[in-house]
Amino acid sequence: MIKNYLKIAFRNLVRDRAYSVLNLLGLAVGLASVIMIMGYVRYELSYDTCYGNYPQVYRLIQEDKPGSTTPLRVNVNEGMGSVLKSEFPGIVASSPVGWQNIQFKNHDDIVKIKALSGTTDFFRIFNFPFITGNQQTALKQPGSIVLTESTTHKFFKGQNPIGSIITDSYGKIWHVTAIIKDLPLNMHLSGDAVTSDDQPYEAFNMNNYTSMPQYVLLNKNTDPNKLDAQFKSIYKKYKFPEGTGVHLQAVTDIHLRSHYFSEISVNSDIKYIYIFSCIALLILFIACINYINLTTARSLQRAKEIGLRKVLGAVRKQLIFQFLTESFLFFLISTVLATVIAYALWPVFAAKITAYQQVIPLFDVKLMVGILLVFVVGGLLSGAYPAFFLSSLQPVKVLKGLSKFGINVSLRKALVILQFTISGVLIISTLVVNQQLNYIGNARLGFNKDNLLTLPFNMRNSHANIFKAELAKNRNIQSVTLASWRMGESLGGWNNFKDLNDTTKELRYNYVEADVDFIKTMGIHILQGRDFSPAYAKDMISPDSAWRFTKNMTSDEKNKFSESLPIMMNQAAVKALGLTDPVGQTLTKHVKGTVIAVVEDFNGLSLHQKIDPVIIHSDQVSRNGGQLYIRVSSANTSKTISFIETQWKKFYPNNRFEFVFTDDKLQQLYTADKRLGALFDIFSSLAIVIACLGLFGLISLTVQNRVKEIGVRKVLGASVFDITRLISLDFVKLVFASFIISSPIAWYFMNKWLQDFAYRINIEWWVFALACGLSVFIALATLSFQSVKAAMANPVKSLRSE
Repeated sequence: MIKNYLKIAFRNLVRDRAYSVLNLLGLAVGLASVIMIMGYVRYELSYDTCYGNYPQVYRLIQEDKPGSTTPLRVNVNEGMGSVLKSEFPGIVASSPVGWQNIQFKNHDDIVKIKALSGTTDFFRIFNFPFITGNQQTALKQPGSIVLTESTTHKFFKGQNPIGSIITDSYGKIWHVTAIIKDLPLNMHLSGDAVTSDDQPYEAFNMNNYTSMPQYVLLNKNTDPNKLDAQFKSIYKKYKFPEGTGVHLQAVTDIHLRSHYFSEISVNSDIKYIYIFSCIALLILFIACINYINLTTARSLQRAKEIGLRKVLGAVRKQLIFQFLTESFLFFLISTVLATVIAYALWPVFAAKITAYQQVIPLFDVKLMVGILLVFVVGGLLSGAYPAFFLSSLQPVKVLKGLSKFGINVSLRKALVILQFTISGVLIISTLVVNQQLNYIGNARLGFNKDNLLTLPFNMRNSHANIFKAELAKNRNIQSVTLASWRMGESLGGWNNFKDLNDTTKELRYNYVEADVDFIKTMGIHILQGRDFSPAYAKDMISPDSAWRFTKNMTSDEKNKFSESLPIMMNQAAVKALGLTDPVGQTLTKHVKGTVIAVVEDFNGLSLHQKIDPVIIHSDQVSRNGGQLYIRVSSANTSKTISFIETQWKKFYPNNRFEFVFTDDKLQQLYTADKRLGALFDIFSSLAIVIACLGLFGLISLTVQNRVKEIGVRKVLGASVFDITRLISLDFVKLVFASFIISSPIAWYFMNKWLQDFAYRINIEWWVFALACGLSVFIALATLSFQSVKAAMANPVKSLRSE
């Protein structure tokens, strides 16, 4: 029997090729989209599950006092992990985890690697697979380094590196103790090596200045929730400040659910997983609606077949099974085709939607099970209504030739509205997301980001003044400055002070330490006062080096000296401190210094956040660390960069020359938002294409069922325009109705998304008008082909056949 059902299904496929191609293409495209999104979502959810004991690995999170600007942070006071390990038997291992970029001379090249650091418990917590070496002793000795497999090949091709030494650009010697497999991409910790943490830690004290990320490994039988609650029992013993505490965070929650202050890596967001998953379901839903609509609309052509089967003894159960078999066959062919499409497009999709440096694998066992589940559920749900509907047709009415026998036209219309409602939401969302991305890409930042190079400058005995002087000899280099501001990451440092309007809360101010060329190089506008200048002796003294001038002073004299040092502040700082006419004022509370200028608010972090109060301290150019900013002319840029590189290699031969344009660096802040924009671009287009395929099929079947009516109207004098309008008008009404529904839905969700930006657009009325017009235009283009073709057909042929 099943064999016969399959034969009939294949005959129907071949007999009505146009219908079959439309249906299969719509399903295949929809399923391919679902498969690719499932692959991405599966990979995102797999973060930090790549080592065997991940269910027992937790990160410590410090909760600060109420009102703090950083209520939860990942940098906890040094020694916190060791104390918790000694106090609670449920914790079996603890280690701080830091990271640094280390540069090594390798033949004629400078190799920069990212090195994680930890104590001897590091590999007990993160039990990465070892190739050679001892996991328990690999980080026991100071100066130990464990290399990943690919990093080993850079330094020791075909050699056994264990026991060898490598020397970094500062002359520090590192002893290679072990080799591990390359760290997988789906980890929030990434690196090319792991080094021993050589820092001498002080005894745990909540007033310690030093803090760092710390991880713990729990006993398998330990309940993390109960253990977290038990931490309160030691707060008094270790003198935790009121309202301050420590909590456990599962390592698997970090990538998608953690956005705390000083994260060790740039994390994604669980909301994007929800958005991607919803879009996948919506695309699949549209494709399934196509199948239902086209199958029920085509039922007029199969009515006699159903009637004859019932007269010849077929029971309803057999007919339901037959149509479900056809549905599953459609889904099977579509799924195979979709798998091929997904496999072919995956590299392009992964590069566009994900932030990974290499193509992540698409298929694995979990995804194949997911595809099978989609096939079964999709085939069942899509085939259920047509199967039950077609099997319910009465043979007497059908065989009498009645053309209207209870087909639920209203349901088909509702499904078309639903299709275009989903498409409308995606189109409006696409327009809003792209408008916001364009806004943040062209927003006024308060400084000039064009033609501005930045590169890390962490040198010892740097001779920065001489280096700057050499660069200034090139006429295409307009200005150079050295500052603590790391573009897109931090301004250098920060501190808190009480909110003047609400003393239960704190405000945060950032401070920038920079040399006298900072304002000129960055193009920041001074609103009041003067710039830093070498003509003023105190402009060349940084707060960090002031101790050299004050070591023989009394406490009062030291305070007065610190208060006399020049500072600049932005408009936000003036407002937060409640100052009027601040230039010339000496500040003694919250912020210390004499204000020499007020500058325009500038934002070099992210437009997701409001501009914080900023204090700019003068710092002499000989400082050893920070970022170098070089303002270059737009002419001969490549030659100018080559000149800078030549001078860099001359002054710093052991350090890699790595620069980036500031505007490119800032654009990286919106990678996740751009992925969302790309996602909406792709899938709103797909949604429209799939919906139009269904619309094309429906209009084709409508024309076939109304061919006699069209012939009669033409004989009675109806024009081509009249007939085209008659056929298309009902469908256009459905598209308009869909946008009445989709507009408030899209507005609600896009308004929610825009709340993540401190600086954002307003959603204008024309966005909805444009989206509606676009959808109507596409629908009309789809409808007009078949409508005009039917209207221009010779009525003699259609009437002669009746």
